[in-house]
Amino acid sequence: MTKNKIKTPAIKKGNRITIPENINYDTKPPVFSLERVQSGNYCFSILTKEDKVQFAEAIFKRRSLTWSEIKNTGRHALGSEKISKSAIKTSLPPFIKDDVEDFIAFRFSGKKPMVGYKVKDVFYVLWFDHNFTLYAH
Repeated sequence: MTKNKIKTPAIKKGNRITIPENINYDTKPPVFSLERVQSGNYCFSILTKEDKVQFAEAIFKRRSLTWSEIKNTGRHALGSEKISKSAIKTSLPPFIKDDVEDFIAFRFSGKKPMVGYKVKDVFYVLWFDHNFTLYAH
């Protein structure tokens, strides 16, 4: 049995590890984070068991797609769509500042969208729009 080695972009210099600054994150697959999911009407915890299974399937299917490929895929398939910050009908989390102009929506269960934002290659899910009321569809 052979062990796969994970390649890392980090370069070790003495006792310090530095990460190259010129990484094109559009060539990387998305990393999904639930760290910032908002509680309330659009929280993961209120999803049905089937929706939770479909969420897992949705992120699993996207594991081998790059951000560039996702941008070029249909919004109701494995792609995404931009949602204007002003279109969101619930209060925005306090950490969302003026530099975030648009959110990103991915479909996770049929046409149900999960909505969040991207930093580098990480997609932070904020809301699960299970009942299509988060924004005008």
